Amino acid sequence: MAKLPTSTDPGNEARLEAVLESVSEGFYALDTDWRYVVFNRAAEVYFGVSRKVVLGQVIWDIFPQGVGTPFESYCRAAMTDGVSTTFETSSRLRPDRVVELKIVPLRGGGVAVMLTDISERKQADARQRLLVNELNHRVKNALATVQAIAAQSLRGPDVPAEALSRFMARLMALARANDVLVAENWTGASLMAIAVEVSHPHGAGERFSIAGPPVHLAPQSATAMALGLHELATNAAKYGALSTPEGRVALNWALEGEGEARRLRLTWRESGGPPVKPPGATGFGARLIQRGLAGELRAETKLDYAADGLVFTLVAPLGDLLSEG
Repeated sequence: MAKLPTSTDPGNEARLEAVLESVSEGFYALDTDWRYVVFNRAAEVYFGVSRKVVLGQVIWDIFPQGVGTPFESYCRAAMTDGVSTTFETSSRLRPDRVVELKIVPLRGGGVAVMLTDISERKQADARQRLLVNELNHRVKNALATVQAIAAQSLRGPDVPAEALSRFMARLMALARANDVLVAENWTGASLMAIAVEVSHPHGAGERFSIAGPPVHLAPQSATAMALGLHELATNAAKYGALSTPEGRVALNWALEGEGEARRLRLTWRESGGPPVKPPGATGFGARLIQRGLAGELRAETKLDYAADGLVFTLVAPLGDLLSEG
């Protein structure tokens, strides 16, 4: 609980007054009779009234607009039950403003209220959401344009039919990665969210076991990871564990080391599929998995074509491109 000094020591009172006058948030305190006993300078500015007018007055006489509102309920809960509350609301006195109110009980009785005008912050948040939505719209339009160009370009007798479908699938993987980034306002994406998104087209929880601590990837790293895991899932669906009903994929990661040496170790392990053997030539998918992730995440990667199921291992430093969330 908050406590206002009640000592008659002039030094304490002077220090308290100096602190309350220096803060930018409006602050006032009410005694057990709902009378103003403290009203700082920031409160005077916000409400446009001198403390000389309000001190000693009952709040519900000065502020009848608050009667019957959640504000009154929270104040009474603090006064009678000792319950603290923080909430946002439109100002009753200034409808164009949004405020955050912190209401706390005082030891010995009474209530303290701190008011912060958060209108600019709310407006900035709204502008950011608008920009993120516009960015998402533009990215989707760009992907749709690329999709249309590819549909026209990757046709003809000299172009394998599979080339178009795989290209389109990679575009869809990019689109899903974009959706994950949009959900977090393009600040990045959690590795878990990306892994779950990649697993959905292939049976998700029925075919996948996904586990690991919270890890947050920067936007470029998130996109690279999404594409890499997409290629692993696509290959598993065509040739590996996901090509048979019994096949399963275990995707796990852990954090190792300390300080600047801290790193992420991720393992994709397939089981229950057909016997595995190394391919005769390295395809584009394998190059994308190994070189793309190695380049973007500064990672060490390894594809192990074990007889009982492919195992892919990635070890990446938790640096600028990869950070804990």
